[in-house]
Amino acid sequence: MNKEKSKKISNSQFTILEEMKNINISYESLKPLEPEIDTISMFQKFKEILCEKNSDWTLYIGTINYLRRVHKYDKTLFGQFFYGTKMYSKLLELINSVRSSVSKNALLLIIEILSENIPENNSSVLSLVKEVLPLLISKINSNQSFIKAECKQLLESICTNVKFPELLLIILQIMNTSSKSVSTPNSRSKEKDLEILSDLFIKSVKNIGKEILISYSKISEIIKCLISFYDANKNVNGKFCKKIMDSLIETMDKVNFDTKIEKCGKKEKDAIAIISKIKFEENKKIRGTVSSMHIRKNLQERKKSFNLSKCNDTSFDKGNKSVTIKFNPKKKEGIVVNKKSNMMNLHQNDENVQINN
Repeated sequence: MNKEKSKKISNSQFTILEEMKNINISYESLKPLEPEIDTISMFQKFKEILCEKNSDWTLYIGTINYLRRVHKYDKTLFGQFFYGTKMYSKLLELINSVRSSVSKNALLLIIEILSENIPENNSSVLSLVKEVLPLLISKINSNQSFIKAECKQLLESICTNVKFPELLLIILQIMNTSSKSVSTPNSRSKEKDLEILSDLFIKSVKNIGKEILISYSKISEIIKCLISFYDANKNVNGKFCKKIMDSLIETMDKVNFDTKIEKCGKKEKDAIAIISKIKFEENKKIRGTVSSMHIRKNLQERKKSFNLSKCNDTSFDKGNKSVTIKFNPKKKEGIVVNKKSNMMNLHQNDENVQINN
């Protein structure tokens, strides 16, 4: 009887799902689960809705909101079905939904999952992060401001609460894939993505902490993955590698870091030595990113300087050549310069005056 019951869903249960189509339900407003509802059959209904490509988008909203309720009030049951049945793979596809409301609510659920203290070595959470990060990076430059806000909050939840050193390896693997990808022709866009992932790595290192990193046995794998990323494009990736390596050294301290890289080969050690010597300008301007306003202002300054330089050729007062004005472009002001008076010219002028008289 129980098995038969779990395969069906009553009209009253489906009505509960229909009533949860509100696209703006806050975490505090999520109601407890109704005891008469067969949650097992509801999960099976969710799978059908998520797997059906032509499902009504409002049903996606109802499904997500019900999952949020289960996660809030019965985490054991949620984990059993959400991870056990790999339901999250279908759910993550909704992050890229053309319906921004569906995308936002899918992000909300992942934020709530990753906004709590996560048990150590939770492989399910790491699998979730590994799948959600590439989607998140592609979505973070969305035109909708509220989607951007959810993406940034999710990144913050990942680096704050997923305190596993395995996360660092996942981030570097995604950076490697992003660097080698040819699907993004815009190099500036790709560099922005790498910058976001690099910052996530650095923040995660600080939150994971010294003790966990020192005891982690696969630091050499992180170093090898970092060097692979560096070799993919040394000119662009070098600055990210330098920041990442500096964050590891700063958190672990130099002695512990050097001890860990002893397990690396000569090739890796030589690459580490090269990366450690990289220097870059923090505020270096990238060609093609200067705003049109800045260009216009620069042209105006040059025009002004040119007009004033023409005035330098002749004095403002032709009758008195003892004073001219020179323009200093740095101080942007006139500087009066007195020439030495020509006594011979003065005498000639006096003689001409006497003759006329």
